[in-house]
Amino acid sequence: MDGRRVVPVLAAASVVITALAGCGHDTTQAGQGKASPSAPPPSSSSPSRTRESPAPVILSPTGPATAPGRDSVANAQRVFTGAELKKALLPDSTFGRHLERGDEYTMAFASNRDQRREHWRYCLPGDANPAWLGPATYRGTETAAHTLRVVGNEGEAVAVQHLVSLPVASARDYMRLEQDIRRHCRSFSSDMEAGTADETYSVEPLRGLGDEAHLEIHEIEYEGSVRTEYAAHVRVGGVLVAVMGVAGTADRDDTVRWTARLAREVGTTLYGTGV
Repeated sequence: MDGRRVVPVLAAASVVITALAGCGHDTTQAGQGKASPSAPPPSSSSPSRTRESPAPVILSPTGPATAPGRDSVANAQRVFTGAELKKALLPDSTFGRHLERGDEYTMAFASNRDQRREHWRYCLPGDANPAWLGPATYRGTETAAHTLRVVGNEGEAVAVQHLVSLPVASARDYMRLEQDIRRHCRSFSSDMEAGTADETYSVEPLRGLGDEAHLEIHEIEYEGSVRTEYAAHVRVGGVLVAVMGVAGTADRDDTVRWTARLAREVGTTLYGTGV
């Protein structure tokens, strides 16, 4: 899910909320997309660390970069509650040692055409009737959590987990719409406080992950430097799963493997172990 709130990616920053999501409206998708360049997720205050506190360590994830789909067992109309989604979130230890949980939120999810139009406003000039934004409104539940590496008295984001629960048909349609938007908005310029940033999106399919999956690559060029952020998106039945690796802490493979583990957890926690 979005740079304005991660996720909000994704939501306070880069879905990362995307964000997730991310990624269709200003308050989510830290996974799922950004209309303006995302700053790293905002720092969160955390208890002071003593000198004896062990230093945080980011670990590359292990395990398969795969997860079973759940379309065959999913109740097509069921939408999970925020409390149910939270049970599927990965512990902070998944991302490394001596890390802390930062911002976490659960709320109703909504994405409509007007929200998507505002979210992607920098891609709109000259396009008076952007059919690529889609006409539908999607409603469900979302939850997200940041994992932080503590530095001094503040936290520095490492990764963002993002889950959205929708009816299965809506989840399928929304995920494909988000991919289509990124394929349409491949390159555009957006305003920053001190100038203009050039943004580029690309989408790559991922095999063997859930019922369908893709990797989002977002490059932001600003004041002579380029930052690349990765967000992997997986649909598991009616649940959209995303992990946004914050620039500088996660590469492509790490992001995909973290997301695969979250997708497996969603499958077993929410849908059971029947498949």
